Amino acid sequence: MKHFVVRPRSAAGWGLLLLFLGLIMMGLWPVVAGVNRARLAFGLPWLALWAYAIVAGCWIAMLLGNRWLARRARGDD
Repeated sequence: MKHFVVRPRSAAGWGLLLLFLGLIMMGLWPVVAGVNRARLAFGLPWLALWAYAIVAGCWIAMLLGNRWLARRARGDD
């Protein structure tokens, strides 16, 4: 039987999965509702800064994942 869910095999893979799940949790309603305040920080509402943090976190997670996969393909792992 073919499985459609692929699970990580290494500690780095599990760490990357947890990082992505954490970023998804940062964008869910209860967390966003706690950040949605009428105050400004650096001239932006807190919600805008939160959105920038999520985007930057996704960029960092994808960068780490791509570097990890490239290193593994070269055999440095």
